[in-house]
Amino acid sequence: MATVSCPANTKEAIVAVVDRRDSEAGPYLPIHNLPPFPRWPRIIGAAFNAFILLASISIIGILAHSLHNYSGTRGIHFGGTAISWPKDLNLHPAYLILAASAMGIVPCLAATVVNLYRSKASSCSTMEKVMTFISGVLLVMWIVGEILQGVSEKTPKKDLLSWACRRKSSPTNIMVSYTSICDEQRAVKYLAILITIAELGSLFSYVTIWYLTKRRSRLVDEPWRMKA
Repeated sequence: MATVSCPANTKEAIVAVVDRRDSEAGPYLPIHNLPPFPRWPRIIGAAFNAFILLASISIIGILAHSLHNYSGTRGIHFGGTAISWPKDLNLHPAYLILAASAMGIVPCLAATVVNLYRSKASSCSTMEKVMTFISGVLLVMWIVGEILQGVSEKTPKKDLLSWACRRKSSPTNIMVSYTSICDEQRAVKYLAILITIAELGSLFSYVTIWYLTKRRSRLVDEPWRMKA
């Protein structure tokens, strides 16, 4: 290897390393311009989080209405027997989905704003790392809620969705709005599935940002590269 020095009055020493084994390869020069950091991971992340935000708000409103109807009609008796709702009605799936929706509102709003604001940023901020963790926690909650809902629908079929849908043609439907509650709970079920998919997409966008940041950092750490 041969080193070519510059005059003494040069402010910055410039070193050109020449590979004698392949003179046609040309000199290796410092990396001055890196390719721009792609914006699509943050744009996609913002879109997913905006959808989760709107869907979560919708679920809260729908579940609040269903639980209000349930609470106002669970005391209907005939001949000393409760005829509207069973005493052991399983509300755990509904409560877990409601909790996941409420917990996701502020993080999803913050994630949407941060992703749009930092769409051109070339680093992974601490806020984005925190939101990645929160997104993972919410994803687990949504999956558990859907599993509980599925198990409850099969045995013993005494959750809010199954009970209301099975009683749509019951005479007590006049006093209890089973049809409305059934339709609302089905909407919540489908929205929960869509939110789970969106949470996976949001988590993927964060992982992609982290990967691209690490790859960019490795390029910066390489002091020389061959001139194209």
